[in-house]
Amino acid sequence: MTIYKTTKTTFQLNWYANPYHTPLFVAQSKGWLEEEGIDLAILEACSPSDVTEVVGAGKVDMGMKAMIHVLAAKDRGIDLTSFGTILDEPPTGLIFKKSMNIKGIEDLRGKNIGYIGHFGKIMVDDLMKQAGIPQTEYKMVRVGMNVTDAIMRGEIDTGIGFTNFQRIELEELSGEPVGMLRIDELDGLGCCCFCSIQFVASDEYYKNNIPKIEGFMRALRRAMDLTIEYPDEAWDIMCRANPRLNTPLYTKIFQRTLPYFSRDLLNVERDWTKVGDFCKHLDILKNDFDQNSIWTNEHVPSTGTPSVAPVTAGGVLPSKTSP
Repeated sequence: MTIYKTTKTTFQLNWYANPYHTPLFVAQSKGWLEEEGIDLAILEACSPSDVTEVVGAGKVDMGMKAMIHVLAAKDRGIDLTSFGTILDEPPTGLIFKKSMNIKGIEDLRGKNIGYIGHFGKIMVDDLMKQAGIPQTEYKMVRVGMNVTDAIMRGEIDTGIGFTNFQRIELEELSGEPVGMLRIDELDGLGCCCFCSIQFVASDEYYKNNIPKIEGFMRALRRAMDLTIEYPDEAWDIMCRANPRLNTPLYTKIFQRTLPYFSRDLLNVERDWTKVGDFCKHLDILKNDFDQNSIWTNEHVPSTGTPSVAPVTAGGVLPSKTSP
């Protein structure tokens, strides 16, 4: 057995270990991080709101956080660099049991609305303002990541969640169909990129550890390929690393998450531009900076070239330069 020289590296998750973290645990279990000289310690977040501060302060080497939070951290003077993406545009919105008879934003009058953190409240308040619904006609309730439990307890009528996570939880626990008002659709954004999940490090760590960043991304690329191509094997690895996930509910969440994994791990310029502009609309960003200056794809492994040549030289479609 080959023994690799490794250095301990810490990685902060954006929540407790859950299905959309699977590629990280695959890379660790398969030894691909070890091959890159990385002994990865994966840390769960007690408070998701603290991730950008912890990583930005250099208390943890690397981590992951939603795009909107990375931009907001930069605005507060926390310098982070995003060097890749793990989850692309998971649809996010207000989830509710169908028995609540919510069909549009007007139906939120008189409702208790749950939100995770500060930005969620800002987004909902802005939507209600657009709809002409005053804050006196609804109540915002901070529930953190426990939106499903809060709905089941009757503390809130609806709350912010992922279509591939909390929506499924609520379906399973309530035993009834669950609806969702997608925030991106209500705002006409054209994408749900503000909730894409990025790999991040402090600017200082990033600049001083380029070889490690590159090794990490090579290992994650291999793990992402396996997760997408052999999901059963990947999920088995995840459940062995985190036995509490080995339930029908979490298996369903994993299956619903598969379409949103980023196959190429790339940051998308369109998304950073759009989310930056959305943050400015929400008045989250107070300072003027280039939202495309805090991410890079320089260390994302290329997709490579096909292992076989086309049967017909040049392929069957004429190139654009052909006469």
